[in-house]
Amino acid sequence: MWEVKSISTEKRTLNFESSGQGVHVGTSIYANNELLFNQAESIQDHGDGEHVFQSIICDHCGFSHCESGNWIALRRIGDVHLILPVFDWIIEEEDSLKNEYFPPKYISSQGAGIIDSSTFDKLKELITPFKEIHEVKELTGKELATLYKYETPTRLFGDLPKIGQIKKDQIIGCSEGEVSLYLKLIDEKIHQIEKCSTVQLVKMDDNYRFVSFFLDDLGSTEWKAATIDSEGNIELLIDNWRVISN
Repeated sequence: MWEVKSISTEKRTLNFESSGQGVHVGTSIYANNELLFNQAESIQDHGDGEHVFQSIICDHCGFSHCESGNWIALRRIGDVHLILPVFDWIIEEEDSLKNEYFPPKYISSQGAGIIDSSTFDKLKELITPFKEIHEVKELTGKELATLYKYETPTRLFGDLPKIGQIKKDQIIGCSEGEVSLYLKLIDEKIHQIEKCSTVQLVKMDDNYRFVSFFLDDLGSTEWKAATIDSEGNIELLIDNWRVISN
C-alpha cells in the first residue's frame, strides 16, 4: 500500500469535439505527483451504494465506461480510507467483462492507496460524489483478505482476475523456521479475516518482530508477511500496517 498525500490539482483543456461536446476545462487531481483522477468534474458513483468509480476517464468524451480499466473502490476502515481494486466486480464478473473493471496503473504497480482523514477531506472538496456520500462503505473482511493476497511481492497468490492459493514453490525459506508451519498459520489467519465482520488496519511500530519469507527470485526478495509476539501469535501484515480482526 502507499499513503496518499500532497494533494494537488491542475486545470486541463479537454477537447470533446469528436463526441460533439466542444472544448471543456477540467480538473486533474494528483497525489504525491501521481495522477489519481484525470477529470474530477466527470467522476460518478457507480452501483447502488457500492462506492465504485472510474478514476481515469476517456479523454475524448468524458464519459465513464467509454474506455475499459481504471476502476477503484472507495472504502473506510477505522480512521482511514482506502482506494483499492473493485475486487468483487472483477472476480465475479463474467469472463468477457473482467478487464472492464481492472484498477488503474497506480494501484496495480504500487498497491492500494491509504488516505488519512484530513487528506480525504481535501478530496471531498474536489470530487462532488465523494462529498455526497453520507458514510463511506466499510471494508469487509473478505475484501481485506483479498487485499492482503493482492499486495504480496510477485503476486504470490496470483493476480487479478484470479487470486487463489499461495504459490508455495516460490518460497525458499522462512525467518522463523519451518516454511510449511507458518504458511499454515497465515492461511488460517486469512480465513479468519474473511469471516470477520469488523477489521482494522493499525500502523506498525518497532515493538514487533516479523515472520518473513524469502522468495525464489533473482534478489531473494523478503516478504514480511506477518508480525509475531512472544507467545507465537501472528497478525497479518500489509507493508507497514497490521491487519487486526475482531
